[in-house]
Amino acid sequence: MTLPDIGQWIRPDWRPHPKVRTLVTTRLGRHSPPPWNGFNLGMNCGDDAARVEQARRHVHKLLAVDHPPAWLEQVHGDRIIQAGEADARADGVWTNERGWPCVVLTADCLPVLLARADGSAVAAVHAGWRGLHGGILGRAVETLAPEGESLCAWLGPAISARAYQVGEDVHRAFLSLGAEYQAAFSRDGQPNHWRFSLAHAATLALNAAGVTEVAGGDFCTASDPVHFYSFRAEGQTGRFATLIWLEPESA
Repeated sequence: MTLPDIGQWIRPDWRPHPKVRTLVTTRLGRHSPPPWNGFNLGMNCGDDAARVEQARRHVHKLLAVDHPPAWLEQVHGDRIIQAGEADARADGVWTNERGWPCVVLTADCLPVLLARADGSAVAAVHAGWRGLHGGILGRAVETLAPEGESLCAWLGPAISARAYQVGEDVHRAFLSLGAEYQAAFSRDGQPNHWRFSLAHAATLALNAAGVTEVAGGDFCTASDPVHFYSFRAEGQTGRFATLIWLEPESA
């Protein structure tokens, strides 16, 4: 059993403010056995709970912050909580406290990081197609910028359009939100099937909510099994983490 070091993780090329820190874990390491095979941080995918807790403690140790990451019990909804709330059944978490990492876990769904331009608050959001359609990004923007504060966003590793096929039901659901969402779909070659870009749909939702500075969206989970888990590609598998926090006062 081998735990990864922080050099095996991804530091996004995104600098919204000098106080903001970001990190994406990978599956590199030999902590969880197959089918999780690597460094699994998900509690809901069949892995041993004690092993996952050890992996989560390892993340906290390497981040060298006061608070442990604000792990969520993700439910594909639109609830956003503040770090530290007792009920962690949510798909987004925010904080204005230093040294308290906000985190979401994914294995194809889109992790979205948000930061106020003045570095006073950050958020992490889990955005699968249901969450996107349900308006979770608009809710996150309202939560993090209630007075219209300037925000910017980063889109983390997710399944890309070239690997993500959806049916006519998903296509029709998004078009009901606005004709502009057609740009997130491309023909699959099969009747009533489409290729769908979560990143494009998320960008449209963020733009509609007033967030025009959107970066990232370049990593495809299904195309890179060395670094990422992919539920679509593997079935039962693990989860990796996308984190954002405000650097501690002592940093």
